[in-house]
Amino acid sequence: MTSAMVGMLLLTAGIASAQGAENPLDGITPNLDVFGGALNDVWARVIAGIWAAVLGAAGINLMTALYKIRKARAGGYQSELSDSMDAAKTAAVAFGAVAAAGVIMGAILFVVNGS
Repeated sequence: MTSAMVGMLLLTAGIASAQGAENPLDGITPNLDVFGGALNDVWARVIAGIWAAVLGAAGINLMTALYKIRKARAGGYQSELSDSMDAAKTAAVAFGAVAAAGVIMGAILFVVNGS
């Protein structure tokens, strides 16, 4: 339901921009300074803490997956080895994505802003 609504909004926005409608948000960028510098410091520290916790959890998940590979290889369990390899690949991609979250978000904002 939500994806259908988003799709309708995107289609409508595309039609409106094709008809020459002006963007009312042109030149406006998000800025939290209106709430004061203290809020800016707090939310930045909260986000940094959450990011660190998620990065730690992803690292532990990756180490656990690598240990499972070693254990399955040492025991000669081929089916477990295959499952462990898949889990390690997923954990490695997740760890890389979390570690590069700042770069990924910056790239997305750069593309969206058109700068």
